[in-house]
Amino acid sequence: MKIGIIANINKPEAFSVISSFVRLLTERHIPCVYAENLHHYLSLTDQETAPLSDIGNRCTVVVTFGGDGTILSTAQHVGATGVPIMGVNIGTLGFLAQVTVEELATTVADLVDENYSIVERMVFQVAIDRNGVRKTYFALNDVVLDRGLGSRLIFIDARVNGVFLNSYRADGLIIATPTGSTAYSMSAGGPLAVPDLHAFIVTPICPHSLTVRPIVLADDCSIELSIRKEAEPVQVNIDGQNRDKLFFNETVHIAKADYNLRWISIGQSEFFHTLRTKLNWGADHDGVRVGRAKRS
Repeated sequence: MKIGIIANINKPEAFSVISSFVRLLTERHIPCVYAENLHHYLSLTDQETAPLSDIGNRCTVVVTFGGDGTILSTAQHVGATGVPIMGVNIGTLGFLAQVTVEELATTVADLVDENYSIVERMVFQVAIDRNGVRKTYFALNDVVLDRGLGSRLIFIDARVNGVFLNSYRADGLIIATPTGSTAYSMSAGGPLAVPDLHAFIVTPICPHSLTVRPIVLADDCSIELSIRKEAEPVQVNIDGQNRDKLFFNETVHIAKADYNLRWISIGQSEFFHTLRTKLNWGADHDGVRVGRAKRS
């Protein structure tokens, strides 16, 4: 076993938490390979480092230190290699990065003893054709077309397998995976989906119509998005990062990728429990969980 370590070095706790984690691995004679940007941060001398684009090929497990954004970024670099990912939360919410700092010792023991399960999560492949060149991206959470700094509504035409779905006049449109259903899509009124479901969740952002609602599509379809001629270029955001622009006469093609992200689940991690503890899901106005009797 070899552990790949990727971290958000802007987190104040990163240095001490990574050091503690590595110390626990060293006690068990487990080697590590570090992302290159950690070389100076951790004052590494004779330790193995690798670029993010290659670290997934040099280890058996990748562990991230940061928040959910760190996991999303890591998925972009290592997801296609098939190496499983686990997140240690030193961020804020930690919906995806569920291992806490207090659980480091037991987590290392579980990793070494292979006392964990692998959950596969759906990934989108996103393609834009421009001037005869296809640009390809991958998304674990969502693909968002929005107006950026513009002040006007945008017009997005959507097709599913070549069949017209709808024209959206809105601030934007979200195409989310089940993993991403608890992120931007949820805030825009989209449904929650269990993460092992394979589906497309199409959620408009502030649509200028009361009848335009979110829709869930099967995972074997292909979605094509384009904008109207009179519209200005729109931003294409992938997993929270502005990746491209979409111009008139161009199309964004979104389909299920040919790989799933392999996710490490340790202990009794349960989706509905995470919803309640992280998002306060199912609580009434008195802060009491729905389904639990109130004490008099």
